Amino acid sequence: MRSLPFALPLLASVLSVAVASCCCPCKDGCGCDPSACDNIDLDPAPSGPRIDLGVSSHPATHTAGNPTVHEWTAQRLNPSGYRIGYRLSPTEAADIRKALNDFARSVGYRPMNDDTFMWSPGPECQGDMRCVFENMAARGRPGVLPIAERFRQRATESGMTVLQATELIVAFVQDIRYEIPKAEPFGVLPPALVMSESRGDCDSKALLGLMLLRELNVSSILISSEAHHHTMLAVALPASGRSFTYAGQRYAFVECTAKGSPIGHINPELLSPNDWRAVPVRVMAAP
Repeated sequence: MRSLPFALPLLASVLSVAVASCCCPCKDGCGCDPSACDNIDLDPAPSGPRIDLGVSSHPATHTAGNPTVHEWTAQRLNPSGYRIGYRLSPTEAADIRKALNDFARSVGYRPMNDDTFMWSPGPECQGDMRCVFENMAARGRPGVLPIAERFRQRATESGMTVLQATELIVAFVQDIRYEIPKAEPFGVLPPALVMSESRGDCDSKALLGLMLLRELNVSSILISSEAHHHTMLAVALPASGRSFTYAGQRYAFVECTAKGSPIGHINPELLSPNDWRAVPVRVMAAP
């Protein structure tokens, strides 16, 4: 979902219209640039047995039912195959959805159709979706922490570099099924639900990736394009390829909707026009 193309006065308030769709230019791993696929195996077999990172539950006392199992291949790691389980209690899932719906009502969210919505954002939104992402991040952080800890433990025990740990997390997020959550406010699925339901669009997956990386102290930001109706992740790491500069810092592009897309890769068509802008998101615990 992109931020605010224009505003309309209504009664004594201001309603903004936003586009609530998220393109998936890289569902095949390379988008509209066939040459980008030359060195990308879109469905690789893992190099050896999968590393089982265990099962995380939220809350920790919730042990009923089968976890959602994620299996993915991080192509640039050895070993490359990984597995992790995530179990979210039905009560917590309902509470997360209620919190998002409560926030949506507080900003006058009203869907117009599958692709657009109206809302009355406060000044803290600063012309984009940052207040929506920050609200979801604050409420959802407890549900993300257990998974982040599994990644931290794997990175520490195997002696991964920061770049390797980032590649592990990015590959995990990329492997989650792409689906636009049209029934959700703002067209965004909260991070814990992305993991428990194994689905999400560009915004939903990029926010999950941001939160996981921040927990491992990897400097990362969300970036958004109005022209392309797309959101990506960007990381402040010395990766080759394309980058984005924000506040004097170089950030490598990270495409979260493309399985196997390397850090630093972006479909060239998404650079014309090049209207990418940072969407600063603070990840803080809910009060």
